[in-house]
Amino acid sequence: MEVETRKPFIYNDPFLEHRERVIQRDSLAPPRVLPVHKSLPSIGSLKPLLYSMEELADMTDNFNEKNLIGETLFTKLYRGTIRHGWLPFEDWVVTVKIWDYFLETSCHLDGTESFNEEVMFLTQPSAKQHPNVVNLFGYCNRRYLEAVVYDLNPLDTVRNLATTGSLTWLQRIKVALGFARALEFLHDPKKPYLVRNINAAHIILDQDCNPKIFDFSLMSGGILGKLSRPKEKLLTVGYDDPEYFPLGGPEEGGFEVTYHDVFSYGVVLLGLITKRIMDRENIRTTTLVYRWAWRQYRPNRYLVHESLVEDPGFFASDGIMITELAMRCIQRELDKRPSMKDVVKRLEGLQAVQLYGNVVGM
Repeated sequence: MEVETRKPFIYNDPFLEHRERVIQRDSLAPPRVLPVHKSLPSIGSLKPLLYSMEELADMTDNFNEKNLIGETLFTKLYRGTIRHGWLPFEDWVVTVKIWDYFLETSCHLDGTESFNEEVMFLTQPSAKQHPNVVNLFGYCNRRYLEAVVYDLNPLDTVRNLATTGSLTWLQRIKVALGFARALEFLHDPKKPYLVRNINAAHIILDQDCNPKIFDFSLMSGGILGKLSRPKEKLLTVGYDDPEYFPLGGPEEGGFEVTYHDVFSYGVVLLGLITKRIMDRENIRTTTLVYRWAWRQYRPNRYLVHESLVEDPGFFASDGIMITELAMRCIQRELDKRPSMKDVVKRLEGLQAVQLYGNVVGM
């Protein structure tokens, strides 16, 4: 009987370079001791699995470029597979996110603290139960690699899909509604979070086009506490509110501070309906999406891309309503922007949602 043998494990060059960078960083910096409330939580039987570097490399085929989904300001996202034998079921597709110290913006944030905050947030019962927040499956916090594993079979990020023909009109409505619900949950007035790092590249879809928010690097409020000065200085190009941004998190500025997230959501919504996406690669050659919309918008007219107008489930009245909603989100006056609760209510009132609720996630 032929026995299958696994190839010996060999680190690829990018991973070795990443490890060397971390070693150099740690040799120059003083030892970092996180406060007790920022340490990894223990939640009994629900505690995430702890993975080694070798296991993560095995999941991602040694962090192969073919499995790379995309990048955030501080991390890289990979498709992964947990092989049969590690778990009591067949091969399981997951998403692996690593903190990458080669990225230009990574030097501006404490990656270890960001990692710990994300694990702490995602292990909260309320976060684990929300369908539009990624489900933490496990993590790795070895010296040379900080990573998380999501229980998510990924389709792709909104950034990679929005400008293509891959998403239909109804699927785009589903993404807009699901992501709005995630922000409504995070903006709970009793204990609001301010995300700040909202970006089309930071929203990932599963195989059924359900959106999941997965980047929390700049988030504050809730159990994470005040917005730190390093986080405050970082911007998400093309999505940040151009209006004055006060120092402090939602616990200092009140619930109204979350309206800066509403602006970023409006930019994402515009990207979904117009097929225009802003990112670091085209920032110097492309007009900011919201500035383009400010110039192009006319009352009672929609900005929906012409290729989507012919899609099943598109209604002109919906196009006008969703365009108006996006414009309300990105208007300059904070007090005139809708809350995310209002956004969800307006989206649920779309004719397409009423008629195709089973398709768009009602």
